[in-house]
Amino acid sequence: MNTSSYNQLLSDIQSYAKSQYELLKVRSVEQSSQLIGTILGYIVALSLVLIGIIFLCIAFAAWLEQWLPMWASYLIIAAAIMLIALIFWCGKQLWFTRPIEKQFSKTILKTNTPLQQNKQLLSSQVNIRKEMVERDINNIRQDWLQLQQILVLIRELFSQNKSN
Repeated sequence: MNTSSYNQLLSDIQSYAKSQYELLKVRSVEQSSQLIGTILGYIVALSLVLIGIIFLCIAFAAWLEQWLPMWASYLIIAAAIMLIALIFWCGKQLWFTRPIEKQFSKTILKTNTPLQQNKQLLSSQVNIRKEMVERDINNIRQDWLQLQQILVLIRELFSQNKSN
């Protein structure tokens, strides 16, 4: 049983822990970006819907009061605002989530690598390091079993010498 096995185990555990930490950072950026992107999407869509409702109310009031075609223009404006809100809602991933992910990646991860690529790379590194730690633990178990067998043999030798 040699100390290099233990040193290798400690080294592998350290690299495994570092990989887990990096993967945790990537996942937190991904989740934070999705959360903030969704929140911004809701805020933009809600704001535009509210503006649209205001125009709808003004148009309805104008329609009721005057019975003139002016209400139609208000309805067209309100419909256009609603359409814009729908476009923003559908594009929230492109216009909000991805730019936030990119900014968080630059700020927190200090990299320009796309988040998905970085996540896959770190996941594979974590798996490799986990396998290395498991291998080292198995090697140490085997060394320990060999040491126990040697100790049993030594005991048997001493017990035979005492009996002779």
